[in-house]
Amino acid sequence: SKYQNNVITAKAKTNESTAQDTIISAEGIFLQYARSGTPITDKVTDHDYQIMYGQFLIPFYERKPQMKMLEIGLGCDMKYGPGASVTLWKKLFPLANLWEAEFDGACVERSKQQGQLDGLNVLVGDQMDIGTLDKWINQTGRANFDVVIDDGGHHQCQIWTTFRKLWPLLLPGGLYFIEDLQVSRHKGYSGRKSSPLCE
Repeated sequence: SKYQNNVITAKAKTNESTAQDTIISAEGIFLQYARSGTPITDKVTDHDYQIMYGQFLIPFYERKPQMKMLEIGLGCDMKYGPGASVTLWKKLFPLANLWEAEFDGACVERSKQQGQLDGLNVLVGDQMDIGTLDKWINQTGRANFDVVIDDGGHHQCQIWTTFRKLWPLLLPGGLYFIEDLQVSRHKGYSGRKSSPLCE
């Protein structure tokens, strides 16, 4: 497999083949790919998301390389600019059916013009708007995602509304990740937004 040599190398030091070795090496692979990008995604600088993605997402891709994956949040408000995680996903999962959703339509257009979104399917709109989510579902062929990563607006009602709409459409055995949950508890993120599914 694509990552097999890295895994075998990590195990060779102990000459053992344990599940824990595989998990550690998968985390290392994710970290290696993430750090090779420019800019480097905050998934591995401000956070240690290589742990959950190494343990769960890389093995999932090994089993289903043509997985259908949606990430919400292009990173248009990041100080280093948009698209860091997109670069990572394209390198790490070259056979996957990748989708990216973003609120800032102007940022999406600039990213398209710069070639950052080549090879990806792109959705635009507010993840807390029921109509927008329904539109996304229709545009993606009734969703049917194997993997959803919510790295969007981080408001509690944004997270909950999106989950209520997309979780039922996740394929059996799929993965649903929510990043930056701690942010939703900060002042200004907990109660200022609402939707018919979250008041």
